Amino acid sequence: MSISTYSELQTAIKNWLKRSDLDSHIPDFISIAEARIGREVKARQMESRVSSTPSDQYINLPADYVSMRAIRIKGSRLGWFTFVVPDRFFEMFASTTPDRSSKYYTIFGDEVIFPYTPEGDVELWYFRKLDPLSSDTNTLFTDNPDLYLYAALAAAHPFMKNDARIPLWESLYGQVRDSVNEQHKEGRYPSGMAVKVA
Repeated sequence: MSISTYSELQTAIKNWLKRSDLDSHIPDFISIAEARIGREVKARQMESRVSSTPSDQYINLPADYVSMRAIRIKGSRLGWFTFVVPDRFFEMFASTTPDRSSKYYTIFGDEVIFPYTPEGDVELWYFRKLDPLSSDTNTLFTDNPDLYLYAALAAAHPFMKNDARIPLWESLYGQVRDSVNEQHKEGRYPSGMAVKVA
């Protein structure tokens, strides 16, 4: 059986569980699986980029933000910025007139903070939260249906009080998760490619 839609995933979970009385709970298992995948998987299908023209030194993070890849000011010689933890950032930039060549930023709450108002558009490169499968499919699911299936089965068995099967599904999910993350790294850094670390 193919697993390429939300409905097909629900059917597959039902078949693998060999239970016909859990239909109303299967969407919960999938939601738990999606939340876990969002926290534990970092793949190219989750990468996104957005530009913003700030009016001050604060920029709101995108609503679908999970974690940052990189930040730069477009058209600027400053290039890519370096993240600094908030406590250190506030120590470094206690002055209200910081050096405008500073290439640092921090994240506090739901905002990106710079030491000054950037001149030009700020481009955020980040990992995003994928839309739930109940409303839309995505290429991470299309390319890796086993990732979602095993994560949902791992979520189902505690509910079913079937503790003996939890290690099996956790192991299978973990193997696929690690494989997807590794595939992402290999796709970014092909074999034999020299990578400069600053």
